Amino acid sequence: MSDRPQYSIWLLPRADQEVALTATVSRLSSELGGPFFAPHVTIQGDVALTPDQLRPTLARLAAQTPAQHWPVSMVDGTPHFFRCLFLRFDLHQAFQDMQAATQLITGTAHGLSPFPHLSLAYGDALEAYARERQLLAGGFAEQVIVFDRLAICRSSSHVPIAEWLVLEQLPLAHD
Repeated sequence: MSDRPQYSIWLLPRADQEVALTATVSRLSSELGGPFFAPHVTIQGDVALTPDQLRPTLARLAAQTPAQHWPVSMVDGTPHFFRCLFLRFDLHQAFQDMQAATQLITGTAHGLSPFPHLSLAYGDALEAYARERQLLAGGFAEQVIVFDRLAICRSSSHVPIAEWLVLEQLPLAHD
């Protein structure tokens, strides 16, 4: 077993929205030549703890956190590979609370997402991504994404994207 961090803690969209977002990610990965991945908001990545070590505390966190309803503030992009095309959300207290809780569990701030976002494509910042941002902006304007599960995933900068896998889903409290 590698001693490199292999896990992440994600926030997952409600099932119906997950289906639609997965279709968007699939289309974009095909058209832009980037990798396919499951739509998610990373709470903390590159976690060195095992799922067994994470599960008890994350189950309590999920049970105490209501489902989240986050309006998309904009379709955005940066030069960063994992944030070249994404849905940006305003900073919500629940996001900060989840990050604080996961930081207590993991004992590190390493891998904390810099802001709440849901990536739609990974890749190098190309002109095609800028065009897609403009094309997608209208479809996501004023859309509210509902997040209803925390997930323990096998995903990190040390795991190839094609091998990322949701290992366990922990439902958030009903709102």
